[in-house]
Amino acid sequence: MDSCREILNFIENIVIEIDSNYKIQYANYPVKSLTGKTSEQLLGKKCYSTLFGLTNPCENCQLKDLIDNKLPKMITHDVLTHRGFRKIYSAQFSKTTTNSYIEILNDITENKKMMDKLNHHLKELKAKNVMLNLQKRETEKKRIFLEKILNSTEEGLMVIDNNFNVITSNYKIKTLTKYKDKNIEKCYNIYGFNNQCPECPFKDKKTVKSARKIKDKHLTVNFNLFDEYVVESVRDTTKEIYLLDEIKKQQIDLKEKQHQMKILNEDLLKMNAKLQEAQKLIDDELRQVGEIQTSLLPEKLPDIEGFDFGAFYTPAEQAGGDYYDCIKMSNGYYGFTVADVSGHGIPAAVIMAITRAIMRSYTYDVISSSEALAMVNEILCDNIYTTDFVTMFYLVMNSNTSECNFASAGHNPLLFFDKSEMTVKRLTASGLFLGTFEDVEYEEGNVKIDTGDILFMYTDGLVEAMNKSSEQYGYDRLISKLIMFQNEKCCVIIDNIMKDLKEFTEGRPFDDDITIFVIKKED
Repeated sequence: MDSCREILNFIENIVIEIDSNYKIQYANYPVKSLTGKTSEQLLGKKCYSTLFGLTNPCENCQLKDLIDNKLPKMITHDVLTHRGFRKIYSAQFSKTTTNSYIEILNDITENKKMMDKLNHHLKELKAKNVMLNLQKRETEKKRIFLEKILNSTEEGLMVIDNNFNVITSNYKIKTLTKYKDKNIEKCYNIYGFNNQCPECPFKDKKTVKSARKIKDKHLTVNFNLFDEYVVESVRDTTKEIYLLDEIKKQQIDLKEKQHQMKILNEDLLKMNAKLQEAQKLIDDELRQVGEIQTSLLPEKLPDIEGFDFGAFYTPAEQAGGDYYDCIKMSNGYYGFTVADVSGHGIPAAVIMAITRAIMRSYTYDVISSSEALAMVNEILCDNIYTTDFVTMFYLVMNSNTSECNFASAGHNPLLFFDKSEMTVKRLTASGLFLGTFEDVEYEEGNVKIDTGDILFMYTDGLVEAMNKSSEQYGYDRLISKLIMFQNEKCCVIIDNIMKDLKEFTEGRPFDDDITIFVIKKED
């Protein structure tokens, strides 16, 4: 028996023998690594106090089950050794004699640490998998969102690779091109070509715009080249081209008349009488242009419950470059604009008429003022080849909510009389004038008018009007009059301001066109 116990001293596991009172009857040599005591020092000691530092038997002790001849379970001990190291042992129990029980402790500390690491790694993998699934969902949401955006635009959009394959397109492409195939494969097929289009950006990278004609439609195609891909935006410009052709014809007729005038002037000394007749003809034409221009102004101002409107226009010459307009949209929206064409006379009047036609033809129901100005600027840049330009202040009002958004193309600021604060604020938004620079972005501002508030729109001819001392009428004088007559109707406000202006200029003729448009929220 002693030789068997001696052999147990050479195994790694801790082996202890206890009686039914938890007293140690035997412990092999490895027990010293746990307790720091020899086997002899442990004899007769309670196992739970000596080995595990407890005052009572272990919570999951199997001794009672052994005594009752039940099948014991494998348990674990999480303990601190006499040197302060944490050790985890698996414990296996067996019964030898009537009052003798064996517990074998196997050090599974490293295995436990490895299992903990594996479990931790497994949790990390699960967490990463959750994140990947979330990222996948977000990517899908972004894809759906992008698809909705593409299909909400008024232009047809296509993305094409360098093999002319259509990677993606929105529904507007098929609407504009009337392409019958369910799936678009090659981009040139939709334009009626069997091979690469003549004006293709893959042939010449400098190609940024092209025209296509499909049946009775004129399409304008803009190209943006990105590495091996081209983004095509397709717009129906049929009506636009027709309108511009008509305008160009009018410009040609006008140039012809100007040419005839030049010939008459060259013969001034020889044909004085004829020159006077020609001058009379010119005066008549200018008068007619002025009458036509006046006829382009609104016949009457809007009749909107709760609002009062007033307008005033006077050209510096028989025909001018100023104008104002009121565009009635759907759903209670109205567009109000005041514009100033550089220069005077017939050229300014013609450009004014062109600008008015574009505004009414292409910005109807465009409730974003900045988008409307961008559209007008693009069309003017494509079709006006002079050095003239247009400044404009455009305001879109929701008559149901009194909410307004506005944009400015290099125009004078809007004067906003705030009844609640009894002050006049200058409201503006950044943006270059129209008809000169392409791809201009226009800032958009917002304002809500309450009872007694006034929106005062005008051209620079008002504030820059001079007296004999070359002093300008200016903003301070204008604002003081606006506050002074803030309780009056819009037409009365305008009358009093113009009366004050004429007194200031002492009856001098105005050097520039003057236009005023006033909106007031009534009680």
